[in-house]
Order: sequence, then structure tokens, then C-alpha cells
Amino acid sequence: MHCLHVLPILPNRAEEVNAGGFALDLLRRFVRRSTRFPGFRLRSRRRFLTVRMDTTNRCNLRCRMCPMRLADRDAGRIWTDIDPDLFEKIRRQVFPLAGTVGLSCGAEPFCNDRFGHYLAELYRADVPVREVVTNGTLMGEEQMGRLLDTPPNALFVSVDGASPETHASIRGGADLGSVLDSVRRLVRRRDELGNRFPMVSFSMTLQRSNLDELVGVLGLAADVGAVSVGVVPLVPYRGLGMEPQRLDMRAERVREALAEAREAAAALGVELAEASDEGDGEGCPYLSGWVYIDPQGRVNPCPYWDTSRPLGDLSRQDFGEIWEGRAYRELRRSVARGRLSGNCRECPVSSPRGSELQKA
Repeated sequence: MHCLHVLPILPNRAEEVNAGGFALDLLRRFVRRSTRFPGFRLRSRRRFLTVRMDTTNRCNLRCRMCPMRLADRDAGRIWTDIDPDLFEKIRRQVFPLAGTVGLSCGAEPFCNDRFGHYLAELYRADVPVREVVTNGTLMGEEQMGRLLDTPPNALFVSVDGASPETHASIRGGADLGSVLDSVRRLVRRRDELGNRFPMVSFSMTLQRSNLDELVGVLGLAADVGAVSVGVVPLVPYRGLGMEPQRLDMRAERVREALAEAREAAAALGVELAEASDEGDGEGCPYLSGWVYIDPQGRVNPCPYWDTSRPLGDLSRQDFGEIWEGRAYRELRRSVARGRLSGNCRECPVSSPRGSELQKA
């Protein structure tokens, strides 16, 4: 059954109290703060939403596969952090509907001096799953303190090579040794406090130049105390010249590398989390429960969306108005009927055409 067949009903007020009642709220607060329930998640029917957002559109690196490089060519680009009042609106209207909130996505969160405050607000919002993605290069003592005081459940650190040379070539010159040292200090301080959060994972964008270093990255993860390595195949953005780096995930060399990595992960006690770039053309998994919100408050429906054409703007609209609004309704209707247009036609997840383009 397509996920679009049953759409969630947005409550009249995003701020209304969870229908599960006071007891569920108390239990969620206990589990959130407890070090004894690291894998336990409390969900309610009304927390249907996965939210990815950025509190800044800035980054200190220029990774070779990142569209941030394209932003540098945009003369009209405005580099900015989220307005505190806008964040407060998101906290009130969106967080109560979210089962998962990723407080960083396409930018480096620690470029925003107020990120620690926003992390604390997310913590107090009782969102069951709270995530942060970072390149790790700005994770100093102050930032570590914030991550330990009001921790996310998961901290994903981008590591794209087992050798300093490979990591630096992909990650805009980033010093792998410095990143690993920061992760070690964070894990050591967390353990000294007797806590389990944040659980640290590595995130790796798999491509031709680092495929042979996947096992090595697993070894680094085990060495610093990371619990998993997530691998996502490279999806090239137009204009970056990264098409030659794309892997055919069906190729024998890739299958062998992944099989070797699975064996290494099992031996090291590190989870290997694999994602596929192959879509099945059987509907959109995003439109019924996923949003990306940029620092200006613009709402986009999926990670492959053309962000120059948002479906709404939280700086001018309420979230309910956007989610139930005309733009979302028309997009859901057209996708449900298989009438794909714009970048939906080239989506690597939902579009047969997009899947074929990714395999080309």
C-alpha cells in the first residue's frame, strides 16, 4: 500500500497536550533523561513527523560532493542563522508533531553560536529521537559540554576515509586526526559521567575514491567508541562534476567490499548501517511524514527537492496552513496518481526514471 493513501490529520493546535495523557508524558521525560534505556523509544500516534532542519546555512568546509559549493557561486546568496523567534515558532508548532528531529542537515551546526541554546530547547521539547550531524571540525570543549548537558540521542560525525589523505580530499581539507581526537574526548567524558547519550556514529558517503577504505573506517569507529557506521551511496548534484565518483551498487566490486565490511563490522562490534540509492518507483515515502526546514523557515517535502521552490514559509505561515495547504495537497495528489513533474521525475527513490538515472 502506498504511504500516500492515508494522510495524517493535523491537530487544530500544534501546541495541544499529547492525547496519551500526563502519565505518558512523565514516562517519556524519564526515558529521555535515563541512561538505562538507550534503545527505547516512546511514540504516540500524533508524533508522525520526521523533521530535518538547519539553524544556519553556513559551513566551514567545502566538501567536494556538497551543494554548498554551488552556493558560493550564487551572488545573491544570503548567509544567515535562523531567527530566534522563528525557531520558537517551530518549537511550538512542529516539534510536538515530531517523532524525530534532526537539528542539522546540510550545514555545519556549530557555525551558529546559538546552536547550544537550540539543542537545549529540542531536549526540553521531549521529541523522542533527537539527532545532530556534524563534520566534527568545530567540536571544541564548549560544544562538547552542550552535547553532554542536553544530549541528542545520536550524534553523526562525517568520516569519509580511513586515511587522512582520502578524508581531506573529500571533506575540503578537514584534518581526520583532529576529528577523531574530538570524538574520543567526547566519548570519554560521556562515559565518565555514566551516560549513554549522545551515541556516536560515523556517516560515510560511499564513492569510488573511498570504497576500499570502508573497512578501515569501521576500525576507526571501533577505536574511538562509535557504535555504528552509516554508509550512503553518493547521489551527485548537477554542477559539481561528481558523476564519475558514483558507484553502481550492483557491481561485483561493490558487493564484495560491502560483504567484507559486514564481516569486519561483526568482528569489531560496530553496526554497519547501509542505505541503497535504488528506488522502486512505488510511491513517495516522504510526503506523509517528512519535512526539511531551512534557516529562513522555508518548508520542503523531501531531501531531493528543488529548494528554490518551497511548499511554504514558516516566517509568514503557520505549519498547519502549510501541511494542509494547496501546494502540499496538489503535490500529494499528483504523486499518488503517478504524475511526476519537476525534480520528482528524477527522484532516485520514487521515480522509475530517477532510479534509472542513478544506475546510469
